Amino acid sequence: MVIFVLGKVAFKALPGEPTGLIMEIHDYRVPHVETVVKQTWFRLWEFVKMAFPLIIAGSFVIKLADILGLLEPIADFLSPITVVWLGLPAITGITLIFGVLRKELTLIMLATLLGTANFAEVPGFGPVQMIVFTLVAMLYIPCVATIGALVKELGWKKAWLITAFEITFAIVVGGIAYRVLLLAGI
Repeated sequence: MVIFVLGKVAFKALPGEPTGLIMEIHDYRVPHVETVVKQTWFRLWEFVKMAFPLIIAGSFVIKLADILGLLEPIADFLSPITVVWLGLPAITGITLIFGVLRKELTLIMLATLLGTANFAEVPGFGPVQMIVFTLVAMLYIPCVATIGALVKELGWKKAWLITAFEITFAIVVGGIAYRVLLLAGI
């Protein structure tokens, strides 16, 4: 439903003519094991080369901000959104900011900031909060690379408008989901 609605909004807001999609579909064949292993290794290695430095850099910046005492003020500044609207622990705002580097790293950063990967142990972070956190992380801007591609394709103004819309949309949907889940008694 979200994709359909956003597709309609994007169709109205962004100029351009729709193009038909015609793809040739090749015959299905059983893949060669060697090909599967090579492609899997290549993609895994590309992910490691890209994600590992970001994990190190992100962890370094988070630790530096922690040492300088900046995490709590930033988390407090974001708490009207994270705590009041989304019902999440205040520190999750930091995770969502750094998640813009690479979205798939949000859980790693959350575990780093909370000091555990077992989120059930964290007070105030139950099933409802995990659903809300996942929903917001899924809907807000994917990553810095996406913003760069938007700038290249559409220019700075439209890229920032799309980015602001996606972040606002994710926060609004997350807040609504939080309230619906509370009303449902989950």
